[in-house]
Amino acid sequence: MTGTLAACTLPSLSSAVEREAADICLYGGTASGVMAAVTAVKQGRTVVIIEPSRWLGGMTGGGLSHVDWGREKAVGGTALSILSKNYDDAQYRQVFRDLVKKYGIRVIHEHRVSAVQKDGTSIRSVSLDHAPPDTLGCPVAAPTKADAMTISARVFIDCSYEGDLMARAGVSHTWGRESRDEYGESLAGVRPNLAVYEIDPYLTPGDAKSGLLPFVQDMKAQPEGSADRLTMGYGFRWKFSKDPDRLDIPAPEHYDPKQWELYRRGFKNKARIDEGRRMKGKLGFYELAGGRIHSIGQGNLARALLAPTNYGSNAGYPDGDYATRARIWKADQEFMRGMTHFLRTDDCVPDKFKQLATELGFQRGIFDDTQGWPHQLYVREARRMKSDYVVTQKDLEGSTDPADSIGLASYGVDDWPYATYVHEGKVALYGGEFSMLYLDDKHAGIYKIPYRSITPKQSECTNLLVPVCVSASHIAMTSIRMEPVWMILGESAGVAAAMAVAENTPVQQVPYAGLKEKLVALKQRLERNS
Repeated sequence: MTGTLAACTLPSLSSAVEREAADICLYGGTASGVMAAVTAVKQGRTVVIIEPSRWLGGMTGGGLSHVDWGREKAVGGTALSILSKNYDDAQYRQVFRDLVKKYGIRVIHEHRVSAVQKDGTSIRSVSLDHAPPDTLGCPVAAPTKADAMTISARVFIDCSYEGDLMARAGVSHTWGRESRDEYGESLAGVRPNLAVYEIDPYLTPGDAKSGLLPFVQDMKAQPEGSADRLTMGYGFRWKFSKDPDRLDIPAPEHYDPKQWELYRRGFKNKARIDEGRRMKGKLGFYELAGGRIHSIGQGNLARALLAPTNYGSNAGYPDGDYATRARIWKADQEFMRGMTHFLRTDDCVPDKFKQLATELGFQRGIFDDTQGWPHQLYVREARRMKSDYVVTQKDLEGSTDPADSIGLASYGVDDWPYATYVHEGKVALYGGEFSMLYLDDKHAGIYKIPYRSITPKQSECTNLLVPVCVSASHIAMTSIRMEPVWMILGESAGVAAAMAVAENTPVQQVPYAGLKEKLVALKQRLERNS
């Protein structure tokens, strides 16, 4: 099911282009991006941040207010001091606003990269389209003004979840799952089904020729361990409340009860669609945490059919154009609206779910400017750079010891389902891994992330750092992809970028001894026994 995209105007035909310059241009005002920017300014550099949305912080402030630490002793630097506050999303956003104000950092909101201009292997400037998100925070398909700005800089840092600047700069990258053989990873590639439900997947039960129910993908499972281009499920981290002043979750404008036959059959067959890979309990579509109802996906039983994630709908997102991403983002919002209305109104829904869905709305005070809808789609994994060092399962297992550590990571292999599809005449969730599966007992799952994994190959680009879409295998990225880690890597990237500017050297040739000295001064933890 796809939602209705917000109306957008055609690109302006005006030839006027605003031009700006700085020592360092930072793309993506995520938490990682703010850390990189602030650190570079502290090192004496001028910085400009480009953020496509109206907000700073990405998921830290966009729904993920609690912190997935992994091992807290792996976290150092500014990330530790900020995240240990245990703020809500609005408070985290205010922290980031205060930081950029304190350090006089120019932030260009509502603009996204359209092109990159290079001189050989060096980026000279980026072109930006003006593309304000819609009233619910969803990106739009087309800009209001194409080529609205050009930003020049000596060093660029891509801190976006998607790696758009990196890709447009011609840097090697990938997405999807590698095979087991590519890097010798036992957990790589296609994985066993996460769950199989006693639900007939066909429009006419028992008749495969009649077609598939809505939300069931037309695909076949590939051999275990093989590669594919699928992407783990995205979603939002909703903030629900039963408070009398809660914001309502409106029904879709054109609700079609036939769209929800998959879940209707699940309830009628008592197929336990609120169960998947067992974690710590269940409430089905919603969960109770900290005295408030948050989205399922806050940590407990997220990997089930009855969850606010339209598995398989986001496969085209990582390398998709802006129109594709806008469609996927909006469809996820519409999925939530439709599912909530179904749970509230359909006769097949058990009373406990119907009552809960009826009593809930969005928590006021967190995302009021978007009517309660989170500002950030939870893009758990998109593109991944391919550089001279690829972080793999071997790093997670503790069998490597890179000498150029710029931070530590420690989360387990945390993979989500990839699709809802037909398995032996039933409905199955495709793939995924249990959270917190630590691979290294000796070091408590803590491993190093080397500087080489955030620098492109020197033959491709000499003045770009990529601390979010790092050079890693899919399996490694399921662990790296935590906000504390990305904040750590952002802070380290900010130091390295400032050094590259000061020494007029390619980022690949920043002397590690000097970089390490500065990172230690910032209280970054670089060694597993530190």
